[in-house]
Order: sequence, then structure tokens, then C-alpha cells
Amino acid sequence: MRFIPLMSAALILCIPQPTLAQDWARFVSPEDGFSANYPGQPKIVSTTYTSEYRQQLPAKVYTAADALGRYSTTVVDYRDAERLHNERSAKCRAANGANQQDGDTCQNDFVMEVAGATDHALARYLTRDGVKVTQFGTYFLDLVAGRQAQLTNPDRSRTYVAVHQHAGRLYIQEATVPVGMPEPLLFLQSLAWVNEEGKAIRYRTLYTEGYTEWKFPQPTAPPHTLRDLDSSLEQPPGKPPPKPR
Repeated sequence: MRFIPLMSAALILCIPQPTLAQDWARFVSPEDGFSANYPGQPKIVSTTYTSEYRQQLPAKVYTAADALGRYSTTVVDYRDAERLHNERSAKCRAANGANQQDGDTCQNDFVMEVAGATDHALARYLTRDGVKVTQFGTYFLDLVAGRQAQLTNPDRSRTYVAVHQHAGRLYIQEATVPVGMPEPLLFLQSLAWVNEEGKAIRYRTLYTEGYTEWKFPQPTAPPHTLRDLDSSLEQPPGKPPPKPR
């Protein structure tokens, strides 16, 4: 992990003196695949994160604060999620779950888990008691797809949050500032993706977790089957439906 000072003289002149005790600097974590700006060295706490389908995933929370607000980056490791879901599904089948009368009892939810991870994380903010959502939408950071939201809290403080998925991990970038303070862009827009050597990654096309190169419309359809709505029989694409018996 590397810590790189980056506060300019012009910025220093604009910030109240109590804030200067914690100069902003870029923090790099090759281990967790990201870098971001923080006021001082962030505190790092290892924890677990409960996913949408109740899997306990390893996570780290990077936090820092200054006179202008509180800042955190949560990194959740989803890279073991497929194994966890495979084991859960296999255990259910081995136990003859619900006597196999419910087709979804032993369903493997891995794909849905990963596909919905961003929205699940952001929903935790949107459903907080007393908050007012003032902005919600799609957000791209270095062409990595994500979501962002801005909230007004009951005490009139403001929370800004952006969520992305990259290289098997979920990233939650959150900042809360007191009423009347400006949007914390120095933190929010600093999140970047790095490789195991700490070098920045910049994509040339949109990156969406779980998909190959993003194209619209897709030149070829993903693997699929076709179904005759009258017979409810599936057949591979390009082949005629089976003849009725």
C-alpha cells in the first residue's frame, strides 16, 4: 500500500486551518485493486459483508475524516461467491431439500448474486429511515459501470455514495458532509482501479462485471435455446422445431 501526497498550494489556501492537520494524499492498495484520495492515512478494518443471498463475504473498510466530512471505501470480495453458492446448492440437493417438490429450493443463485450486487449495496442507503434521495443514476468511473446516489439525512447532512463492481470485487465509495458543505469531489472522483503492481487501469470500452466487451447491439446473441410456444419444446437456434407426434 502506498500513500502519495497531492495537496496543491491553491487548495491549501481555500481550506480552513483546522483541516490542514490532515493533508489529502492518494492511497494505493494493489491488494484490493484500487486507489483513492483520503485526508491522512485511512484506517483499515477487516469485516464480513452479508450479500443479497445471505452469503458472508470477506470485506475491508477504509475510513478517514477531517473537518469537512467522513469518508470510506468498502471493498467486498465476491471472488469466492461461486464456490459458496455451488456448495450451498449441492448440500441442499444431497439433503433432498423440500422433498424436491419446490423447483427453486436448491437453486444456485450465483449469477443473480453477482448481477445484482451493485443494486443490493445501494438499496441499503436508499431505504434508510428519514433520508431523502435527491439524485440516483448510472455512474461510470474510468468506464467501469456503477450507480451513484445523493441523500439528505434527517440531520440535514449530505451523503454521497457510488457503487461499482470490478475484477470480482464490489466497491462502495461513501462520503458524508455537514449541512452547507460542498460536494466532496476530491474524494468521490478519486477512486481508480489498479493492478497487482499498483498501476492504474483504464478501459477503452465500457466495463460491466460478468460481461465481455460491451457492444450495442451485440453482434451475436449469447448461448440460448428457442422454444415453440405451442409445443413448449426447446430446440437449438437454427434448427426447425420437432414434428408433433
